[in-house]
Amino acid sequence: MGRRTSSNSTASSSSTGDKVDTGPSPDSGSVLSPSVSDQGTITAALRALMPTHPVCADALAFARSRLPATILYHSFRVYMYAQASMRITPWTDPADPVDPSLLPSFPGIPRISPVSGECATNTPPHVLFVVCIFHAIGLAREYDAIAEQFEIIGADVAAQLLRSHNIPVLAVREAWLAIALHTNPTISERMSGAARALRSAKRADFGLCPVPPADSLPGGASSANLLKWQLPRLEIKKQLGDVIVRQALKESQKAPRGSWAAELVRGKEEHPDWEGINKCFNLF
Repeated sequence: MGRRTSSNSTASSSSTGDKVDTGPSPDSGSVLSPSVSDQGTITAALRALMPTHPVCADALAFARSRLPATILYHSFRVYMYAQASMRITPWTDPADPVDPSLLPSFPGIPRISPVSGECATNTPPHVLFVVCIFHAIGLAREYDAIAEQFEIIGADVAAQLLRSHNIPVLAVREAWLAIALHTNPTISERMSGAARALRSAKRADFGLCPVPPADSLPGGASSANLLKWQLPRLEIKKQLGDVIVRQALKESQKAPRGSWAAELVRGKEEHPDWEGINKCFNLF
């Protein structure tokens, strides 16, 4: 498929001593009213919440140069929620299908997959950050012609960056699986670590399950205001669905039968004149 990433970009991380802003201010670099297609701004206050490992600065710089603000901000919010989920044992969605009480029981077949509290395995924060920031990188226009699902492209790009920073092979594998499976509602939610954290965080940002408590976010309760003021939503559900459909209509192998992308294409085909959120979006 060819090389998917260019040489690693660099981005300077801010000092964690910066004052955390709680609302828009001309001096804070807060995002006020960007277009959904603009390059996103990650302020000093937000950078202070990132892990300090250099792979995180490289990942952010790479994503920021390729993703529109709406998807970049979504990815950063997902990191915040995913990191929070790692801190809570367990963080469960009341309607989460991995709740053992909601799963069918089959005599003679043992349950061996992780459930509930086993979600909180120790994924290094810098690996989780790359997972979240790169989970939608496959939607960048430079990958439009690659005949693979955006999830697989993102997994490959993340793995390449992590390997370039000498991240241990098992952590690279965990990152690859988390991104590759994150749109699969029956596999990722039965896994532990980054895979389930990413899936849970995505659902929370889409409003499909409760967000984690504010005091569990990186930086504590004040971070909730940063998410609101400095990472505006910018119609993320509409924009994300539209980008996935745009890619799939150009390259059909990006939307194999049974995939979320295929459902979004179906939603577009069944409602061609609809200009709102794709009717099949919530099948995520």
